[in-house]
Amino acid sequence: MDALALITALSVMFTVLIMFLLFYWSSVGGRQHRVRRRLTSVVNRDQGPVQMTGSALKRTELSGFPILGDLLSGREWADNVARDLERADLKLRVGEFIALRLMVALLLFSLILLVLGRGGIGIPVAIAAAVVGYILPRWHVSRRITSRTTKFNEQLVEALDLVSNSLRSGFGLLQSMDLAAEQLDPPLADEFKRTINDINVGASFEDALIAFNDRMQSKDLDIVMTAILIQRTVGGNLAEILDTVAHTMRERTRIKGELRTLTAAGRMSGYIVGGLPIAIMVLLTLLAPLTGQNYMEPLFTTNWGRIMLLVASSSEALGILLISRIVKIEV
Repeated sequence: MDALALITALSVMFTVLIMFLLFYWSSVGGRQHRVRRRLTSVVNRDQGPVQMTGSALKRTELSGFPILGDLLSGREWADNVARDLERADLKLRVGEFIALRLMVALLLFSLILLVLGRGGIGIPVAIAAAVVGYILPRWHVSRRITSRTTKFNEQLVEALDLVSNSLRSGFGLLQSMDLAAEQLDPPLADEFKRTINDINVGASFEDALIAFNDRMQSKDLDIVMTAILIQRTVGGNLAEILDTVAHTMRERTRIKGELRTLTAAGRMSGYIVGGLPIAIMVLLTLLAPLTGQNYMEPLFTTNWGRIMLLVASSSEALGILLISRIVKIEV
């Protein structure tokens, strides 16, 4: 390993350490200061550098640093990141999330540079690792959103049955939602309680339900909220309406299960198409010490090899995307 690569890697790791300390200070060390500032803003009705998110009344700071908060305020992409963090139920602000992504990218870049050095494939692999490190936190957020939304949709039918039965017993809608929240698990219980709290502290019923729907971004919940809002406008038996919505959701779940069974072969083809080239590359790399010939090295050390690798990667990504679009059927 050359000295320049070592110095570069150590400098990057030192930068990551400094960013981590700043990140920790803004997240933990300044907690009391943030609480005091939020209470002051509530008393004085001071909006400050904050951004509305998926709650009817709650305001979430975009960053613990005022300067960074001012830079992020009003940015559409920052609003989208804040909404995604809210949907994933991650207690992070936008500035902290961006710092985390940069830290992971720099850390992977420095580690690869320490191991492989600057020569040969060291720099290209380190750059690729940095890109992967920057994408990983966003992928984790997407996974949490998908998992949380799926679990919420699974709980929603049972919650509708509980609310409908409570309404028939003489409870009000908020009392029925509170009862359902006590008997069910998160995330539905947390979201029901949060909606009830929004209403209790001054939000209108309609605004609280709309904020609830915006937080979850669930098609099933959108049907329920639309039915409730229409019923409050034109009247009707809400218990029977919720029973009808629950029946529709059960039928949609049944149809989705059948479609998933019918498209299993197509999804498996996508997994094989995407994983086979990677498996072959790994196998040839592992066999190189035994055969005495590294067949994968020209792909990374020659111009034609890099071009072929880029074209192959693009083709693989396009094939996986097309297969995923084909087997994805909306119900």
